[in-house]
Amino acid sequence: MRRLDSRPIPSTPGEIRAFLPVRNEALRLPDNLNHHRGLGVSRFFVADNGSVDGTLEFLLAQPDVHLFRADQSFAASGFGMAWMNQLLDEYGCGHWTLTVDADELLIYPGIETVPLTRVCTHLDHLGAQGMFCMLLDMYADRPLNDVGYRAGDSLLAACPWFDPAPYRTVQVHAFPHIQIYGGVRERIFHFSGSPAPHPPTISKVPLVKWTRGMQFTNCTHAVSPMQMAQMTGVLLHFKFLDDFYQRVQVEAARGEHYADGLEYKIYAQLLAQNPALTLRDQNSARLQSSRQLVEMGLMAI
Repeated sequence: MRRLDSRPIPSTPGEIRAFLPVRNEALRLPDNLNHHRGLGVSRFFVADNGSVDGTLEFLLAQPDVHLFRADQSFAASGFGMAWMNQLLDEYGCGHWTLTVDADELLIYPGIETVPLTRVCTHLDHLGAQGMFCMLLDMYADRPLNDVGYRAGDSLLAACPWFDPAPYRTVQVHAFPHIQIYGGVRERIFHFSGSPAPHPPTISKVPLVKWTRGMQFTNCTHAVSPMQMAQMTGVLLHFKFLDDFYQRVQVEAARGEHYADGLEYKIYAQLLAQNPALTLRDQNSARLQSSRQLVEMGLMAI
């Protein structure tokens, strides 16, 4: 990787540092950075994989972003995890680190009044090194081609709806030994009738007190063994914006995601039949608070 900025990186103990792999994310990045700054993230380490939509220019203008160019194949890098592991070892050791995609916003119990710095201090006190999160797909109550989202707007205001159920947990070999499946992508895109071995995995370990030599081994779905917190969080996932159809076409053709982009090919097949698809149905819930998600059993205190 080649570093693109020249900003000093202080050796400040106690900083929470975020790490992101990105490609053409100018639409989502402004709210992503603002959300995590508001939680207490001090600086961001971003590996860009060939953006051409203004992402680089936006990131270079941010005083708390350290930007790196990763020109290798996304698939060959373990879907960006080789870049993240390298940056985490170099800049994350001894820090609480948050590794997320540009379309993911971390929330946790009590987020409305408790900053992330206090959460991390509490986890330190308990001897925990990581926090498990469910990935919760968020969507609008409008057709996918008419969400009306603009860069800098609130992602949550544009897409406040989610599937409250059903979700299921599967035991796996890789730590933390469980993966979660279900939600709107399984409901709408019919992965059960496809060549995919399973629907998209919707569980991750994004918040980690990093120690040199740790590794993410399957995106952030799997990580080196560590002491996990009893508290769990949620990553609000904002995949379904106005650019979804175009991104699906690009990624289905590039074949750089899991299984030669099979997930995106499944999306493309249904969207070709119904480009004005609406995801909300009679069972959808509107996000109100972190307490709501705790009461639904989607995260734990």
